[in-house]
Amino acid sequence: MADKPKSKTWIWVVVALLVVGIIGFLAVVGAGFLFVARQVKTEPASRASAARAFAVARARFEGQEPIIQIRTADDIVSTRITREPPADASGAALESMHVMVWDPKEGRIVRVTLPFWLLRLSNRGSIHFSSDRANLSFERLNLTVDDLEKYGPALIVDQEMPSGERVLIWTQ
Repeated sequence: MADKPKSKTWIWVVVALLVVGIIGFLAVVGAGFLFVARQVKTEPASRASAARAFAVARARFEGQEPIIQIRTADDIVSTRITREPPADASGAALESMHVMVWDPKEGRIVRVTLPFWLLRLSNRGSIHFSSDRANLSFERLNLTVDDLEKYGPALIVDQEMPSGERVLIWTQ
């Protein structure tokens, strides 16, 4: 008779561990979903309202040339770095990278804010963005998170694609 209560105890321990594991998994998934939801904002926008939103975002970099220029011809996308980091780079710690995209087909602006600590955790410090019509890989440009920090707060990409998509990427 003494063996039966021990068997039941082990069963309850295993069931309790499974329940705790499932609750922990759901908590991690929920936290991940909440994190992504806070970083991505989507809003409807007409061509005129999108142009105003981009002008406001671009104003802080008035007179500054983007670090990366995207060229498209015959469905071939090429990118190049347009300038080197300043010689007197202060090495100011960057807090975030902002990506703003206007999609004329869907009539919406998508804004993504990526904390720089998350970018530092990325694989080999490289960054990759892509859409149906543009494919931008900082890795292909040999531009890493460390390189971006040398530029300090800067305009990275300001491009209108032939399809009408507009992309603005900056760090701060």
